[in-house]
Amino acid sequence: MKYILVPTDFSESANNASEFAIQMAKSLQFPIRFLHSVQTPVEWSKLNIQDEKKYPETKERINSAKDQLKIWEQKATEKGVDAEHSIIYNTGMDELVNYVKPENYELVIMGTHGAKGFEKIMGSNTQKLIRHSKVPVAAIKHKFDFNQLKSILVATDLKEESQKAFKKVYGILEKLKTKVELVYINTPYNFRETDQIDDMAAEFLARTEIKELKLRCLNANNEARGIGMALNKFHPDLFTSITHQRTGFDTIFSPSITEEIINNYELPVVSINREI
Repeated sequence: MKYILVPTDFSESANNASEFAIQMAKSLQFPIRFLHSVQTPVEWSKLNIQDEKKYPETKERINSAKDQLKIWEQKATEKGVDAEHSIIYNTGMDELVNYVKPENYELVIMGTHGAKGFEKIMGSNTQKLIRHSKVPVAAIKHKFDFNQLKSILVATDLKEESQKAFKKVYGILEKLKTKVELVYINTPYNFRETDQIDDMAAEFLARTEIKELKLRCLNANNEARGIGMALNKFHPDLFTSITHQRTGFDTIFSPSITEEIINNYELPVVSINREI
């Protein structure tokens, strides 16, 4: 059984992500797992009960974390979502990348800022998760009413290399039963005429075996500017990007662009690595 994973440090943004995750899990009909990391002075999992008493402050932090995780677990259960929680010790975001296995998790949902547990969630550590995770990552900055999710915009380069990732993330998005549209950014260094773009889109969707979706096309000097134009013009409630470590003039949207969108816009952002 696959889960939706919610790494949390119990900060405001993490709590916003947890609320969003419960609503998402209910809509997608997936169980949810809340995860917290505690830094300990020794290898805590190997201590017996008597030895744990030697570290009262650490034990208090662990018990406090367990209580907060149980609260979130109960909130999910009250919404009809199967839920559980886990605590891991001395694990940073680097290790979390290895922890998030595609066979175990359908989606990771996390707040975009934090100061405890997973330190600086929207810092260099999260960049690594966005860049290397084999599981889609949803970044939530502010409290979001899931009932207001009416439209989703997916940025795509319409390339063959992106088909698998697109099919994966669309399989999640279509279950939300809301409007999904594509946006293609036409840039000067890789300019395409309208008929070429229409043909690319038709072939892309045919190969992914997905019904026809509306394609929005914008001309811009670069992808970052084009995505900003699209968000300001179409006002989606959720934005999705398929990222890849860019090389040369590859027009796939780089993780840095996704991070820029997360930092500068209010809406939830779902990122999926092309090389899943």
